[in-house]
Amino acid sequence: IHVRNLSLFILVFLYLRRCSVQLDFIAKENDVVKIAGPWKEAILYTLNKAANEHYDSLFQPNFFDLNRHERLPLRDFIEVLCQNFCRYQRQTDDGQYQIVPTEKQKAFLARILCAEECFHFSEVGSGKTKVILPLLCQAFLSSNEAVHEQLARGGQCKHVLVVLVPEHLLHDARSQVFRYCLNLNFRDEYRVYDDIFALLHQDVQLGGQPAGSKFSLGGGGKFPRGPRMKQIFVTSFNQFKKALTNDAICAKVWPHREHILVVADEVDDFLDRDKLVFNICSNKPNAFDKSTLALYYEVSRAAYGAEAAPPRVGASPNPQYWRQLHDKLGALHAEIQDASRSINKSFGIFNETTLRHCSTNIAHDIEGYKSLIARPYESVNRAMPGSYYSDVERTIYLTYVILVEDIAKYDELFQQERKFLSFEYWSAHVSQIDYDDLVYGLDRLSEIVSKQPDAKDGLVRFLYEIILRRMEVRDRSRSVNSIDVIFNFDCIGFTGTPFIDNYPTFAYLRCQREDEIPDMIDRSFYAYSSEALGADLFEERFARFQGQNSHVLVEYVPSDFVAAADDELAVLEHIFAREERVRLQRAEQSAEVGCSNVLVDLCGIFKRSSIHDVRDLVLRQFGPDRFHYVYHIDQVDGSDRVLCVNSNSDVQFDEEFYKFLCKTYGEALRERIFFFVDNRNVIGKDVPFQLVYQRRFGQPLFMQSVVLAHDVDDFSKIWQAMGRSRTMNETRFSIYKSGVPED
Repeated sequence: IHVRNLSLFILVFLYLRRCSVQLDFIAKENDVVKIAGPWKEAILYTLNKAANEHYDSLFQPNFFDLNRHERLPLRDFIEVLCQNFCRYQRQTDDGQYQIVPTEKQKAFLARILCAEECFHFSEVGSGKTKVILPLLCQAFLSSNEAVHEQLARGGQCKHVLVVLVPEHLLHDARSQVFRYCLNLNFRDEYRVYDDIFALLHQDVQLGGQPAGSKFSLGGGGKFPRGPRMKQIFVTSFNQFKKALTNDAICAKVWPHREHILVVADEVDDFLDRDKLVFNICSNKPNAFDKSTLALYYEVSRAAYGAEAAPPRVGASPNPQYWRQLHDKLGALHAEIQDASRSINKSFGIFNETTLRHCSTNIAHDIEGYKSLIARPYESVNRAMPGSYYSDVERTIYLTYVILVEDIAKYDELFQQERKFLSFEYWSAHVSQIDYDDLVYGLDRLSEIVSKQPDAKDGLVRFLYEIILRRMEVRDRSRSVNSIDVIFNFDCIGFTGTPFIDNYPTFAYLRCQREDEIPDMIDRSFYAYSSEALGADLFEERFARFQGQNSHVLVEYVPSDFVAAADDELAVLEHIFAREERVRLQRAEQSAEVGCSNVLVDLCGIFKRSSIHDVRDLVLRQFGPDRFHYVYHIDQVDGSDRVLCVNSNSDVQFDEEFYKFLCKTYGEALRERIFFFVDNRNVIGKDVPFQLVYQRRFGQPLFMQSVVLAHDVDDFSKIWQAMGRSRTMNETRFSIYKSGVPED
């Protein structure tokens, strides 16, 4: 046995122990020795069940010992963290580290730790996820007294850290935490979990230590290190809310919540009022009779068509209820036109496509009627697993909307139920179609409606009543929202988008304060219209918002064509044609010419189009020689990928492939990749290699970025979409917005 092989075995197992993998071994079975000799010694050593000074001397140099800086002042300790941080980085061709924490980032980290406000703003692209988050986690895993005094937030010492990120950033966050936090403090016992639901395992306990371990730390001072084992959980906003609806998890969390610190990335998204509530409902079968089902259909149809309440409402046993329901559904209809149609469809039905990011929940969430009714979505075409609307009437109406607008989703249901369509129903509602063809035919529902549009109403009525009969109604429900988290846990966090919400924090409630609620975020750079600021003062505050992005060139382009477009790809084709026309005009004027090589779908226009559809349009529009690859973000794990324009080759956009592109194209690399950023990834997603490319070739990877904003009026969201370019001062932006004059 070569020593280096055994060494690698031990090192890997030391890391696995820390990343929440339960390790065990069988030394002997049925009088047969399975493991013996140095391999058994190595296993016992990694499980902390045997000491070995030789192994200690061999492996200890591979770990950063942060505990020896226990009494170092905070600023000096941050310098140590940043020096260690550089050692994780690869070096570029010029011998420099790829990422080196700046003085501004060091000051921001110190402000997060020390400031009274719990949440903090730093401009887009300032390294919050790639630099600040791993440094915070390393600081937590250290024994530095100054750090832990600040992390206590005026309460108990923290030994559990919960890292919350939007779901589309979860893959990146896990990678960052594992990369920087597994080789600290040799032989210290701590755990990094990639799923909050690990708390359901009986061996995962808060405030304790693994059974049989020899965990023992020194300590002393105001915030001693032992005997509690530190734990980090990396999870998404919605998964954390969902976990807090689970009785078993709450039973573990509640006694230790004083010792839990929540770190939230993209706090503004966490506090978004459209995403606050996570509902878990226990349901029971409904008892709707036929007349009630018919009324639900007619009232829903009237609200959808902006018509008056149907006449039969007056003859119903409870006409006041149906009139009030009609008004309510009308308000719901107006709401989804304003906020969901083009920005973000916040509802849909669950199937393998919408739940492709969460395969473990598919069987539960598409069983029976659950695949037919409207359910909450967390982003465009992105279902929120396990959640229901707590309002049954909202579910009823939104189900009608989906049935009318996307009837093809119900093809399978119609195929199952068409044989039960009675002759009487056919005579009353769908006599336009031959009865035998309708009941015994092979045409799908969507095909029938396409051939006979006037039969759609009767077929929708038929299916709607079937769906409502299957639909369960709420028996009881539990809901957890972001405000519950702020009320019950000490929180810190950061964002690149300012927000105006303000709530009493856990520290404020814990101290039973009755004075004015302090701001959760520093608002000193906010500019309110009521202040009527002068130009100089406004520019000074806006400069603080912009940060280093102080010379951004933007043109606004009218997007009213979006409303008239028949399909999504027609919108994209229009944009391509306009951008190419402008490029040629600039070329004729001898102006600096750069083609648009980035599109950010802020308003969620491309709901049904796959990346292959986008690739095919790029190929048709520009031919095979303009762009050779289309960058996209994997919808399952959030990884960076590139799809070849001239083939179906779809590969990881990693460092190896980036070097291949540099070797092949050199500085012309940016002219060969079209970057497509979907609606789900407009917040916080870091498209890689931008700064490395700029440092090497002296020009931005993003030449000109198209931001499809359309009816998004919130400038902070537009700014976030622009921020997918990490070189905003060098990238030109075309923002497509409704209501912009043609000239």
